[in-house]
Amino acid sequence: MLPFIIGGILIIGGAALSFFAPRKIKDRNIEIKFMQTTPLKELIAILKDNAAAGLDGYRHYVELKGSADSDNPEKATFSEKEVAYYNADLYQIYEEKHTYKDDKGTHQQIRKKETLMSNQKSSGPVVLKDSRSGQKAYIDVSQSGLKLETLKTLDKFEPENSVKKYTFFGSLQYSNMGTRTLGFRMIEKTIPIGQSLYVLGEAWLEGHKVKIGRPREGKKPFIVSVRSETDIVQANNNSARIALIIGIVIAIAGILVMMFMR
Repeated sequence: MLPFIIGGILIIGGAALSFFAPRKIKDRNIEIKFMQTTPLKELIAILKDNAAAGLDGYRHYVELKGSADSDNPEKATFSEKEVAYYNADLYQIYEEKHTYKDDKGTHQQIRKKETLMSNQKSSGPVVLKDSRSGQKAYIDVSQSGLKLETLKTLDKFEPENSVKKYTFFGSLQYSNMGTRTLGFRMIEKTIPIGQSLYVLGEAWLEGHKVKIGRPREGKKPFIVSVRSETDIVQANNNSARIALIIGIVIAIAGILVMMFMR
């Protein structure tokens, strides 16, 4: 009886994954492909016209393209480059002894491990700047539901005895882990100033500023990406195919369980 229960669960789960996940991804792609890019100057006119008509708080779902900017550029934690946005992770790399047994006796093995020590993100909004008009839209990237895609601009290991050249390590407190600390791995994901940006979200006027946020209709995509629209659609298509294949494999596994574990 148990194999039929397990097999049934796998078949149902696999079928659901192979049907619903690709469909959801394809619906998102349809939303992206059929949106027309709105120049920021035109968007501002739309928002102002609706405000003048008495529609205070009017929000407009829009696709924007431009370049990343910042009114107050922040320095990335490790590279200290001025960027529109950064997300910096610091890992402590260390060795740890692992004891195991086999038919030949007890053995010790040295394993390299890493533990996240800190994460730092920029606090200001990402600014999208229209290349023609120079007008700007502001995006708070800490909002929930945002698909934020950045560039990995730094992935570097530094031995423990050479980290003093980084100002960040001047105030860093850490304790030794395992048998010995080897060093630290620094990873930065950033949006460089001037980087091409693709933005899909809901726009509104706040004073004289255009703000972009999560759509009130939850099914609509909310995206800030360093990739082009074409690349985003292609990546989504790949994800849909992978979900379909995984779902089919899970369903087949369920059938095999029912056939051979009776």
